[in-house]
Amino acid sequence: MAGIFKKAMGLFVEFEEEPQKSSSPSSSSTPPPIPNRVAPAQVLNGEELDKFEKHFEKLFDQANLPGPDYYEFMKMTETLEAHIKDENARFAATYASLAIQGLTKEKLVETANAYKQMVGQDKVQFEKSVNDKSEREIGQKRKDLQKLEESVKQHAETIQRLTKEISDAQMAMGNLKAVITEEEHKLARNKQGYVLACDAMIKKITEDITKIQTTL
Repeated sequence: MAGIFKKAMGLFVEFEEEPQKSSSPSSSSTPPPIPNRVAPAQVLNGEELDKFEKHFEKLFDQANLPGPDYYEFMKMTETLEAHIKDENARFAATYASLAIQGLTKEKLVETANAYKQMVGQDKVQFEKSVNDKSEREIGQKRKDLQKLEESVKQHAETIQRLTKEISDAQMAMGNLKAVITEEEHKLARNKQGYVLACDAMIKKITEDITKIQTTL
């Protein structure tokens, strides 16, 4: 189903085309360059294409009913593409071959609509599965991320508060050091003055005692 799937995906995704080579090396005319076409929304690589191809092939195989229907018509149309290039002729040839086996136009349209509805239901289930997984796994990671962000914010606020407290404490320490230095200076001068005054007083008293003893 690779051809069918790739053509179906071609409605939404365009793959890069290789530039055409000139048929004659001596030809002087140069064909216009073919631009690389890239879908505006998404480009599927080979691995992704193969994965989705197998998914839909399994989906169609499981839903395939006995007898020819749209699924057989689709596969046979793909097979005949290499031999019948005209799509209308290819459709007619495919239908004629399957009509012998009992396929009617009504059944072809009916089963095509059934496969279309089945793909639509598969899309709903797929999107639900993706949303559930996103909520279960990515949602939890978002919650973890939010907790980390809140933790970082709290730590940042704590650091800011502690930084201010340290700054205030350092300023208070500076003020206290200045006060201590000034008080120590005052006490030292006061002590020095007291010692001088005390020595002078002791000296005077000693001299007075001597005078009293010698003159009285």
